[in-house]
Amino acid sequence: MKPVDVLKRAAMTFVGLCVFPCHAGEDPFKGAGNVVAPIATLPWRKQAPDLPQRVSDLWGNRDRDGGFGELVELPPGFRSPLHAHSGDFHGVLIKGAWLHEDAKGNGVSLEPGSYVRQAGGEMHVDRCVSKEPCLLFLFQYSRADVIFPATK
Repeated sequence: MKPVDVLKRAAMTFVGLCVFPCHAGEDPFKGAGNVVAPIATLPWRKQAPDLPQRVSDLWGNRDRDGGFGELVELPPGFRSPLHAHSGDFHGVLIKGAWLHEDAKGNGVSLEPGSYVRQAGGEMHVDRCVSKEPCLLFLFQYSRADVIFPATK
């Protein structure tokens, strides 16, 4: 088995075994024991009314510090504006081809199973460069926010 296949299986197993749809502010694991949630059962919503990406909240509350996990689906051809987040985020690509670029446009095209730790406060761009949607697992200890570069 190729290393990429092993990474894909590991990422899918992690997501398949560890995720649980939850409501903001609730601890989905409190008293729950084991949690298994097939991806087909997860609720999805647009991240914001004017944005094309969709998210499925897995645990925690993305609007408060304390940690949260989510799946994010980027449509083919998606390109975010240059932006940063207050806290670090950790991401694993599950499906598609994700191009993660720094503020100067330097980036690496990532294949499924690839990992990114984006340092808080550092500007970057995220792109889905595959013909299929990109599916990412993201985790942050801090709330989810978006910081755009200062305009002059």
